[in-house]
Amino acid sequence: MKFECKGAALVTAVQQVAKARSKQSNQNYLQDIHLSLDNHQLSLRATNLELFCEKSISVKGIQNGNCILQGETLVKIIPFLQKNDTVFSCELNEGVFSITSEKEVIEIKVTPYEDFPTLPPQGKPVGKISKEDLSNLLKEVSFCAATTEIKPEIASVYLYTKDHNIISVATDSYRLAEKILTAPEDLSLSVLIPQKHIADILYIIGEEDEALELSLYESILTITTSKITLCIHTVTGQFPDYRQLFPKEFTTVASLKKDDLQKSLTLTTFFTEQYSQVKCVFTDTSLTLHSKNESVGQVTNSVSITKTGEDIEVSYNNRYFLDVLSHIVGNTLVCSFTVPQRPLFIQSKEDITFTYLLMPLNR
Repeated sequence: MKFECKGAALVTAVQQVAKARSKQSNQNYLQDIHLSLDNHQLSLRATNLELFCEKSISVKGIQNGNCILQGETLVKIIPFLQKNDTVFSCELNEGVFSITSEKEVIEIKVTPYEDFPTLPPQGKPVGKISKEDLSNLLKEVSFCAATTEIKPEIASVYLYTKDHNIISVATDSYRLAEKILTAPEDLSLSVLIPQKHIADILYIIGEEDEALELSLYESILTITTSKITLCIHTVTGQFPDYRQLFPKEFTTVASLKKDDLQKSLTLTTFFTEQYSQVKCVFTDTSLTLHSKNESVGQVTNSVSITKTGEDIEVSYNNRYFLDVLSHIVGNTLVCSFTVPQRPLFIQSKEDITFTYLLMPLNR
């Protein structure tokens, strides 16, 4: 194997496919990266058997061939390669893969060649979506997904289409986030994407500049462009029927400034106990927050609001309350209630595509 390529293209390709490598040190070849040269196209592939990623880049091919490189070594050295128009000469010779430029020569011992996992079948096309839309759908709700896999269906982001919309939702049973965008024409899907892979998926697709084509084969969602193929083993299961939590109407609606609420909630975090409880009292003109820690002290502060409907007194986990504020666009929040025992609904007045549900604390 021998080829020449620009450093920037090689660096980007390695960093993308490396996100699909196994992070477990005992999984040997699943930590490695497979390289294949066919004329003037170099393909790099990595997998942890839950994610599969293959990236193709144009090179000046000199001699076709295949090899498997130690992924851990390659990932560590690749940031030191110049990411500009520097041309690298790469060659496999007697079990050593060399990367040569005017200023450096790097030699990496290859892994003994054996069958490396291939990409799963791509299956039936289900439509296209922009990189920006898919990134927003995943990023804006994934923080709410459960972080343990006791219930895999909620340790996931549920992505589905309905009524000309594409919707993402995630919950850990204590809070829930939903994002709604207009679906591209002819897009139709319903999948559960594991939360543990969301950050890697976002990085991989973030480097692409084309529309993403989606296809499904059994439980495998495949995302493709002309240069990359990303296969994701989705979760088989049923996401909770969360829409039953949405009431037909609200009995209390309050508007307030996000910055004011953020400062007041942050102050209460210094005085909370095991369940991070903050008591919230919504009256006609103010929201009063109170938290208490027996060994530290207590705090009470107020935020100006505009409210219609009944007064509400309820307690929440202040960390979950604070978490959502960094995901909300704009500085005017709308908080809506039915009764204290039901979820609080939070939206931005400037962006109603995102909705956050926060369950009350009953203790």
